[in-house]
Amino acid sequence: MGSVNGQKLRLRDCAWRLLNDRRGQTTILVAFCMMMILGFIGLAIDVGHFRYAKRTMQTAADAAAIAAASEVRICGGTADCSAMQTAASSAMTENGFTSATIVQNCGTPSSTGITLSVNNPVCAVTGDVNAGKLNYVEAVVTDQVPTYFARLFGISTVTVSARAEAARGLGGPCIYALDQTGSNAISFAVNAIEQFNCGIVDESSSSSALSCLVCLFVYAPYIDVTGGVGGLLSFFSPPPHTNIPRPEPNDPLAYLPVPTNASATTACGTTTSSPYTGSPATVNIITGLLSNITFNPGVYCGGIAITAAVLTNITFNPGVYILRDGPGLLGSLTPQGGLTITINALSNIQGTGVMFYNAGNVSTPASTVGGFSVTASSLAGLGGFNLSAATSGEYGGVLFFQARNVTNTGTFVANLIQGNKMEGAFYLPDAMVSYGVSAISDNYNILVAKDIEFNVGLISTFGNNYATLQSGSPLNGDNVSLVQ
Repeated sequence: MGSVNGQKLRLRDCAWRLLNDRRGQTTILVAFCMMMILGFIGLAIDVGHFRYAKRTMQTAADAAAIAAASEVRICGGTADCSAMQTAASSAMTENGFTSATIVQNCGTPSSTGITLSVNNPVCAVTGDVNAGKLNYVEAVVTDQVPTYFARLFGISTVTVSARAEAARGLGGPCIYALDQTGSNAISFAVNAIEQFNCGIVDESSSSSALSCLVCLFVYAPYIDVTGGVGGLLSFFSPPPHTNIPRPEPNDPLAYLPVPTNASATTACGTTTSSPYTGSPATVNIITGLLSNITFNPGVYCGGIAITAAVLTNITFNPGVYILRDGPGLLGSLTPQGGLTITINALSNIQGTGVMFYNAGNVSTPASTVGGFSVTASSLAGLGGFNLSAATSGEYGGVLFFQARNVTNTGTFVANLIQGNKMEGAFYLPDAMVSYGVSAISDNYNILVAKDIEFNVGLISTFGNNYATLQSGSPLNGDNVSLVQ
């Protein structure tokens, strides 16, 4: 009996020892779990801190990219110019980052403190489709953000960065009638199946600011009219918006400067035969078979008048062509000026990277004789007709520019088939443009004039693809958009 009781006591002692052992294990397990919970809390604090830092840095990067892109026009085609860096730095300061180190072109960030990399063209992301385009600016903000919990493991800072990309000159209107009060500031004659890929702005306050005789299936993203709309048979899609306040600035190309030597009294060129580098009097080209004529940039007093006959090759080399009123065929008794081109079948006229500036009568603009008149027959495509603006520089995207206060009408009538074009801005701020160019291959077209008259048009497209321009569209002043 005693042995049995002793055995029970031993079993009970073993059970208590086992329970005591399990209590110790529980204590260890609880302690371990507490350490894990504290670790997760510490990690959450660090991650939350990093996320907050990245949000504030992203706001600063967005602001810096927008500010830098706003200076694209000021930089005049100079990559990553000082104006961009100054604007981006100011944007950083306004967002609470007052001592950022500025680097360019994806330079190495500072190992201490915050760094702003202003990149123009963009370079931080391999394969960026906007690489090489000078109207795109990238801002990358990098900082060494301190840790809390991770310090226990020897990690005192973590590199956090934010990136933003902005561009100037995307989208927006590409047709502006600057007339403030006149009726028919924009007028359509007989137009059918015309596609405008950009907005149209009519700044006249007249009740018939925009008019259309017969318009069938004329498409545009929007048509903003300060005044009202009149006409006989109009089918715009969507319908024009009336009573819209004028944009600011009302002339989106007012910033363009007058070209050098445009008004100098002694600036006329001296050449009188091809290759021309300016001229002292009118250059009249009435070409015959197998003629080859070359023009170089310069000042053409008396202007240029071309009637291109069969199998004629005329080349305008890149640059600015200044056209001034000057002696005509009978000398000063019959002054001429401007640019007149009449293109016939099988002729070939080429000019890439050019701008024609009609200075007119530089002393008395109201008395100007010369203007723009470019007419291409429907057979011009059998030869070749290509005039396109420069893709960069001060006049990037501008093809025709008439001096302010010169009121001579610019006439542009052409039926250009695939492969031929007049690509660039037509800027006549104080004159009417009579426009009847039918083309389906141009990347972009821009019209800015006092009044605009669209002649008979059928199945044509007005483009707004500015991808070929390094600084984007010359319109819209400093209009900037975030793209990434």
